[in-house]
Amino acid sequence: MAGTARERPWAAGDWPPGLPVPLTRFVGRERERAEVAGLVLANRLVTLVGAGGVGKTRLAVEVAAAVAADFGDGAVLIDLSAVTDPTLLPGVLARALGVEERAGTGLDERLVRVLRGQHRLLVTDNCEHLRGPCADLVAAVLGACPDVAVLATSRESLGVPGEVTWRVPSLTFPWPENPPAAADMETFEAIALFLARARAARPGLVTGPAEVAAITSICFHLDGIPLALELAAARTGALGLDDIAERLSGRFELLARSGTGPARHQTLRASVEWSHQLLAEPERAVFRRLAVFVGGWPLEAAETVCALPPIGRDEVAGLLAALAEKSLVHVDHTPAGSRYRLLEVIRAFAGEQLASTGELAAVRERHGDYYAELAERSESMLRGPSQAAWAARLDAETPNLAAARRWCAEDAARVGAGLRLAAGLYQWCCIRGLLAEGAAWLTEALAREGGPERARATALYGLGLIVSFRGEQERARDLFTASIEYSRRCGWPQGEAHALVHLGPVRALCGDAAGAAEACDRAVALARRVGDPWLEACGLFRSAFTMGLTGDVARAKPLATASVALSPRTGDRRLRAFTLMTVAECLLQEGNAAEATGVLREALAVFEALPERWALLRAASLLAQACGALGDWARAAVLLGFIDTLSERTSGRPYAHMQAALEALDARVTDHFGPAMHPARQAGRVLGRGDQISSALWPATDRKPEPAADSGPDPLAPLAPLAPLALTRREREIAGLIAQGLTNRQIGARLFIAERTVDTHVSRILAKLGCASRAQVAALITSAAAAAASRPGRTIAR
Repeated sequence: MAGTARERPWAAGDWPPGLPVPLTRFVGRERERAEVAGLVLANRLVTLVGAGGVGKTRLAVEVAAAVAADFGDGAVLIDLSAVTDPTLLPGVLARALGVEERAGTGLDERLVRVLRGQHRLLVTDNCEHLRGPCADLVAAVLGACPDVAVLATSRESLGVPGEVTWRVPSLTFPWPENPPAAADMETFEAIALFLARARAARPGLVTGPAEVAAITSICFHLDGIPLALELAAARTGALGLDDIAERLSGRFELLARSGTGPARHQTLRASVEWSHQLLAEPERAVFRRLAVFVGGWPLEAAETVCALPPIGRDEVAGLLAALAEKSLVHVDHTPAGSRYRLLEVIRAFAGEQLASTGELAAVRERHGDYYAELAERSESMLRGPSQAAWAARLDAETPNLAAARRWCAEDAARVGAGLRLAAGLYQWCCIRGLLAEGAAWLTEALAREGGPERARATALYGLGLIVSFRGEQERARDLFTASIEYSRRCGWPQGEAHALVHLGPVRALCGDAAGAAEACDRAVALARRVGDPWLEACGLFRSAFTMGLTGDVARAKPLATASVALSPRTGDRRLRAFTLMTVAECLLQEGNAAEATGVLREALAVFEALPERWALLRAASLLAQACGALGDWARAAVLLGFIDTLSERTSGRPYAHMQAALEALDARVTDHFGPAMHPARQAGRVLGRGDQISSALWPATDRKPEPAADSGPDPLAPLAPLAPLALTRREREIAGLIAQGLTNRQIGARLFIAERTVDTHVSRILAKLGCASRAQVAALITSAAAAAASRPGRTIAR
C-alpha cells in the first residue's frame, strides 16, 4: 500500500488517521517524497531541514501518509510550533497519542510505556525553537521504544546520534535568461505549483507564450520557495502576472495574506523573522552583514567582509556554519570549493537589518575593497597555470564584482578602488569575450582623475587590447602609448614592456611596419632585462605575429618557436595556444594547410577548455581558411557560421586582413557547396551559441559504432559531413526526436527507455554539440539535414 500511496494522491476518505488532511493538491517533489519515504523505512530518525517556507511540513506529511501503512500503529503528527515552554513537550506528545494526563503521575514514563509496545511513526513538526529539549525527548523515546521511528522537521538538525539529515531544496525553476517554451513550463516544479495555486485564485487564468516571461521571473525571484509562491499566486485574483513580477522587489509587502494557519506562514516576513529571532547576537551580526553579497560568496570573502567588531575574522567561519545549519545560509559544494548564498527573500530581510543598524556603509566598503583586491590578484593569476580556475572563480563572482563597481562609482573618493577593480579584470573580459562590457568598464574608470598610476597604466593597456580586438587599431595605439608613459612615470618597467608587447602589432595593423618592428624589439629587450619569462614569451609571440602581418614568414616562425619553447617556464597554456595560431598562420602562408589544421586544432582545444571566446573566433577564422584550402567545404561553411555568432556574442571581429580573407572564402564556399551553403552556415551559427566546435567537426576517431537496434539504415547517416557525427547512434536518434519537438518524456515512450535515461543522453548531446538549449540542438540537426539533403547524390534514408 505504501508504494501505491507514493504513486498517486490520497483520496480524503483514505487518508491515514493521525495526519492532517491537506486542503490543496501536492505539486512536484515526487522523487523527493519517494527518497525520503525510503529513508524513513530504513532509519529510525530522519530530520527534514530547510529554510522557512521551503515546504518541510507538507513534505513530511506526504511522506508520512505514503509510509503509514508500513507502521502497524500508523503515523501521527505532533505540531510543536506553538509550544514555547520546553516542559510542555511531553503533554503535547501525550495529547497527540491520546494518552491521558494524570496529576501526580510521571507523564514521561507513561508515554514510554505506551510507545514501547507500538510500531508507530512520530512526525515532530517545527523543532527548531526547542532543539535541545526536542532532541532529549526524541532520544529518550527511540532509546526505549525499538519499533518507533521519528520524522522531524526543523531549520537545523537535532544532533541526536543516528540521525539522518535530509535538506529540503527549493522547487526547480528556470532562469529568466533561458525561459522554457510555454508547453514545457510545468516541467519546472515552481511554475507548476504557482500555476496550480494561481488557477485556484483566478479560474480561467491564461498562461500562454506571452505569460512565460512574467511567470519565469516570479519563480526566479522567489527562489522556488513554496510559501512565497503560494503567497504570490494568491495575488493573481487582483493583480496581473506582469504586475506581480514587477512588484517583487517589495517582497514582504506584496507577499502577505489573511486566513488560518500558523502566524509565521501568513507573511513571508513573519517566516523569516521566526528564524531570525532564534539567532544569538553574533549570528545576527554576521547574518545581516552577508546581505552585501550578491549571488553567493566563498568563505574567504565572508571572513574579510563580515569581520567588524565585535566579530573577529577567526570567528566568522564558525558563525557562518551555524547559519548554514539553521538553514538561513545555503551551501553549494563545487569542485572549486564551497560557496555560500542567501535566498533572495532572506537576503532582502538581512539587508533591512543591516541598514537599520547603521553598519551598511562600513560593510559595503569592506566588500568593495575585497573585490578590488581580488581583481588585482586575478590579473597575474590569469597568466599562469591556474588561469582556468581563476577565470571560473571570477565567473562565480560576477554579481559581486558588478556590485563593487556600482559602489566605487557612487563616490569620487573611491576612484582608486574603482580603477584597481577595472584594471584587474581586463584579461578576464578578454577571455570570456566580454569586450563591450570590459571596454565600457575601463573607459568609465579611466575617465575619473586620480588613483594609483600602476593601476592606470594597466587599465590603459587593458583597454587598448580590448579595443584592438574590436577593430579600433588607431585608438588602441594611442592607449598603449599612454600606458607606456604612465609606466615610465612610476618606474614600472614590467608595465612598459607589457604595453610595448601590444603596441608593435597594432602599429603594423595601422600600416607602420618600421614602428612595429621597433616596438617589438624594445619589448623583448626590456622583458629580458627585467627577467620576466612570461613577458619574454609574450613579446616573442607578438613579434612573430607582427612579422607575419608584414609577410616575413622566415622571421616569424623562429620567433614563434622560441615563444613556445618558453611555455614550461610560464605555465600559460593560453599564451602557448595564441602562439600556435601564429605558427599556423605562417604554415598557411607557406601553403601547408594540412599541417596548419593540426596545429589549430591543438590551439582550439585550449580555448574551448577555458573557454576563451575571442581566441575561439580567431582560431575558427584561421581554421576556416585551412579547410577552404583543402577543399573541405562543409567544415568551412560551418566555421563561417560559427564565426558569425561569435562575433555577435563578443562584439569582437577578426583583424582587417583576416576579414578580407574570410569574405573571399565565403564566395568560394558558396560556389563549391551550392544550395547547401545556407543550412550548413546556419548549423555553425547554432554551434556558435556555445563554446565547443571541435567535437562537432571532428568526432572521436576511436569511437566504436553502436550496434543498430535493427537491420535498417542509420536514419541520421546523411548528416556525416556536419556536426551530428560527434554523437553516438542513440544520441543522434534522440537528437532527431528533439528536432521533431518531442519532450524527454515523449522520447522515452517512443524509444522504450526511462525518462531519466533520456535526461542523461540530452545532457551529453548539449555538451558534445556545444549547445545551451534543446532549441539549438533542433536548429543544428535541421540545418545539417537540409545541407545533407541538398548535396548531389545524397538522399535522406526514410
